[in-house]
Amino acid sequence: MNPTGIAGWQAANGFTLLELVLVMLLMGLSIGLILPRMGAGVKRMEEREFLQDLVQTLKRAHIRAMSSGQTAVFRIRGSSRRFGLERPPTHLIPDNVDIYSDILEEDPETGDRVVFFYSDGSVSDNDLKVVFNKQHTFFVFIHPISATIRVVERKSS
Repeated sequence: MNPTGIAGWQAANGFTLLELVLVMLLMGLSIGLILPRMGAGVKRMEEREFLQDLVQTLKRAHIRAMSSGQTAVFRIRGSSRRFGLERPPTHLIPDNVDIYSDILEEDPETGDRVVFFYSDGSVSDNDLKVVFNKQHTFFVFIHPISATIRVVERKSS
């Protein structure tokens, strides 16, 4: 018997068409299943980054008020889609994010919605509703006496 296969035939170094088609099919299925999940993961990461920036800015306002002995003001300027402690606020609110509140005070000079952090550690009325892509909602609560911040995700139904 010929060690290379059937008499007169030599074993091919390579892949059959069937093997190549099978590999391509498996790769296509894998990519089709994995990419949508990766895209959703990136969106979630962007949401977490924005919420973290928002919460850190609120915490900075509390620390600034306590350490300086003066009221610190957190501002949301809807007209330019910005928030922050500066006047005017400098942190950009992405286009896919909406921030709502019915109880924030309005600065009569600038029209900014504001949360006051007082030097005694207390905070003015506040409740923020942060909505991503008009469907994924988080509530940001700041305790009026201790200024502790709690973020609660509202599950979509």
